[in-house]
Amino acid sequence: MSNQRLTTGALLRYLRGNNKEKAILQVVGIKTIDSKVDDASALTKRYRLMLSDGRCTFSSCMLGTQLNRLIEANSLKENAIVRIDRVMVNAIDKQNGRLMLMIHELEVIQSDSERIGDPVALPLTDIINNAGGNANRFEATDNFQPATTLVPPATNVIRQDSNVLPTIDGRNNAKNSNSHNNSLSAKGGNVIDKDRVMSIDTLNPYTNKWTIKVRVSTKGAIRTYQNARGPGKLFNCDLVDQSGEIRAAAFNADCDKIHAMLEVGKVYYISRASLKPVNRQFNSLKHDYEMAFNHDTCIELCEDDDGNSIPKVQFNFIPISEVANRAPSTICDVIGVAKSAADLDTIISKTSQKEFTKRDILLVDENASITATLWGKQAEEFQVSSNPVVAFKGIRIGDFNGRTLSTVTSTLISQDPTETSRTMELHTWFEKEGKSMDLPDLSKGADIGNQQTPFKTLAQITAEGIGLNDKPDYINVKCIITLIKKDSAVYMMCPQEKCGKKVIDENNGSFRCEKCNKTYTSYKWSYMLAAEISDATGSQWISAFSNEAESLLGMTADEFGNHKLNQNENIIDDIFRKTTNRERIFKLRAKADHFNDERRIRFTCMRISDVDWSSHGRRLMEEIKHIEPVQH
Repeated sequence: MSNQRLTTGALLRYLRGNNKEKAILQVVGIKTIDSKVDDASALTKRYRLMLSDGRCTFSSCMLGTQLNRLIEANSLKENAIVRIDRVMVNAIDKQNGRLMLMIHELEVIQSDSERIGDPVALPLTDIINNAGGNANRFEATDNFQPATTLVPPATNVIRQDSNVLPTIDGRNNAKNSNSHNNSLSAKGGNVIDKDRVMSIDTLNPYTNKWTIKVRVSTKGAIRTYQNARGPGKLFNCDLVDQSGEIRAAAFNADCDKIHAMLEVGKVYYISRASLKPVNRQFNSLKHDYEMAFNHDTCIELCEDDDGNSIPKVQFNFIPISEVANRAPSTICDVIGVAKSAADLDTIISKTSQKEFTKRDILLVDENASITATLWGKQAEEFQVSSNPVVAFKGIRIGDFNGRTLSTVTSTLISQDPTETSRTMELHTWFEKEGKSMDLPDLSKGADIGNQQTPFKTLAQITAEGIGLNDKPDYINVKCIITLIKKDSAVYMMCPQEKCGKKVIDENNGSFRCEKCNKTYTSYKWSYMLAAEISDATGSQWISAFSNEAESLLGMTADEFGNHKLNQNENIIDDIFRKTTNRERIFKLRAKADHFNDERRIRFTCMRISDVDWSSHGRRLMEEIKHIEPVQH
């Protein structure tokens, strides 16, 4: 007999919303969920558990797929004792009072045990009386309202072999059933239930009768295809809310109707669509599923939306250098400065003999550059201004003569987007140094993403002439900061987003920007940090800007600037004291520069990270192995 004591009453408390409790429960049943997805290669097994708290059982407990390994390792099995660390409640069918516990974190306390107590199914009257109308997705809430008109299902058990655990609520209430039928017919078959709106991140194929309130962030054109079943057509769109985003598609007969109904930027209520596992080859969104509209899908424009409750778009940017590590034809989100833009060009397809217009732009960020090709209307409508920051959502990676980017019909292009702080960061970087930097071009085979940045000592940098080539060199060094120039750590910057130049304090409450030729009543603080780094072989002065300086000092430029303005010398000295004499890994860009007719190497900090001592030790061991033995 197990010596573990179960947390009596925990199941009902979970259903009431007290999901912070870490209850000890017993697994008394495990069932594999049959999937309705046709593509067997895309399947991920799902398991449903029946849990017992010693007094009652509850069978609608869905195990998170990240925990499948426990079942596959035979650690989580029937009669195992577990501790629930994180759980969420989903309302599957509010009309019938059906709830589901979603188990996200669980620890097996004891794999082999005997059945504890004589539990019976949790009384459904208790579940219903505690299941409120807003139980679609809640965490740590006790705001349940009685829902006495809901009807319990006939049973609450999982059948295993021929054994059925008993239930103490097997009544068939005909009166309640009649009331439920009248409620359904009165509601109407095509009316969206706006009281059970779920967030996008909770959608899965095992939850039905859901409604989402979403904004259409992108919508592709209708396109045709041909497969074994014959010709067809489809279009894709991306839907977004505060929790995330999901891709949806409509096919054939539903395609024209739904495409005309949805407008980019508007907010809709959507229900009754199917969900299937995402195909990562064509979908870069983080959601595990994608949506398919069908003839039952209900879509209703949200007339009362104020436009601020749901974001317009969500970006998941990768650095340009990371493009080299992604497989061709995959989709990603990228942002950079358009360093140059070619004129519109016309090409004729060799296969279809159709004429296409295109425009190439050179996209750059702090570490690399790449050619992005815009097609058709996107190329024609692109505004060729002075080095805008351009964000691409859903752009395809190509591998023609290196790595390239190419827009597709569903690609969203945003110039100088306000939805991300990267816009200002890139403008500032480009004005300070980016426009004059000679960056590796992935489109010309500079596969920097797959190349290991070498580690060097400061003495090796000098001895090997690093930084004296026509192109910049990138190296890693393990150093400590020994000195920081305090007076010039930050400067007053022009408040205009695309400027980034230093302003002159005219000592009358106004600030003059010579580049913009304007006077402003405000300014922004920006980092321009000069620091001396040292290792056992020497020392070197480096420059650090924006993110790197912020990472180094642990505060924003505005916070540091306010301390400087208020003459908080003790605070600034304490910040520098904590920053110095601590070993870190610095990724440096070394490039020859001319100043006052003197050639010197300029070192710019591209990234700062803590030392991974295990990795550092392995690297040193590898270097020792390659040292040639001394000949005596």
